[in-house]
Amino acid sequence: MLVNSAVLRACACFKGGVWVIGLWAMLSLPQAEARTVKKAAPSSAQRAEISPKQAMSEHTDDLRALMLQLYTEHPEELAKSTQVGPREMTEWVFDGKANWKFEAIRRLQGMAAIDLAFDEAFGGDRILALVVGIETLLFEGYGSQNEFEIPPQRDPQKLQQLQQQLKDLQARLQRAPLPSLLEQPAVRQPIEATLKQLLQRLSV
Repeated sequence: MLVNSAVLRACACFKGGVWVIGLWAMLSLPQAEARTVKKAAPSSAQRAEISPKQAMSEHTDDLRALMLQLYTEHPEELAKSTQVGPREMTEWVFDGKANWKFEAIRRLQGMAAIDLAFDEAFGGDRILALVVGIETLLFEGYGSQNEFEIPPQRDPQKLQQLQQQLKDLQARLQRAPLPSLLEQPAVRQPIEATLKQLLQRLSV
């Protein structure tokens, strides 16, 4: 009987302990969820308050990565502009020293450079034409001619026009006929993914 009594008391203590732990977990759960929400909230606010210059910097990072990827996968296109490697060419394009006017694409910018990338008669570097066209189109949308002079205030009308131009470019990539380079799904997919990222950032 003594053994049984001891066992019963031990079981009662164990059950009581489990109940206390369970109660503590139930009470703690809402607090933990609240902490998670509070921790996540600043991220949304930060995205909403991102400056035009910061946004342009992120756009540029996306386009830099796109150019490097396309040149790495299509060295024959790179060879139309230079004999250096993909990374060296990408860094040279994005260092800004050429003022975004390249003889290989007739010193064109914005939509004119993009049009050149789609021109069947153009025998030059379509990757350079497309990326430079998009980058300088973004400059225009933010009210600048380069990445160094982005004004602190957004122009809603210009940004709305920029969004529409990027959406038009998305649609253009789906329409045939396309130049041989751009008709390849392996080329279009990273371009389309980059355009999607740019538009998502512009919509914030």
